[in-house]
Amino acid sequence: MKISINATQFIALPQASRDAVEEKLTPIARLLGTDEPVALLEVEIATAPPEGRSATPTRITARLAIGNDVLRAEAVKPTAEAAADRVRSTLEHEIRKTRGKGKSVWRRGAERLKDMLRAVD
Repeated sequence: MKISINATQFIALPQASRDAVEEKLTPIARLLGTDEPVALLEVEIATAPPEGRSATPTRITARLAIGNDVLRAEAVKPTAEAAADRVRSTLEHEIRKTRGKGKSVWRRGAERLKDMLRAVD
């Protein structure tokens, strides 16, 4: 899996924060398996408006492209590490949710075809 991290609205993103975000998001690759085509994870890190908070929060937006599927996640938290944790859990949930859909549709179609062939006999 290829990871692209872009920082917007930052003068300079500290290397420690960039490494921490990358470290938090790399475990997503284990859910993709080896049979998946090349995946691209685009991560955008930006400052969010304070909206009454005492600290300036960090917004992380992630876009995971796997073949023809595109999964998105966004989180606004006080630190980049906390936002990366939330983005990772959201993407893992989306991957698990979409993983079984193709098999389910295939099985339902096969069952209908089998029922139609039985009705002909």
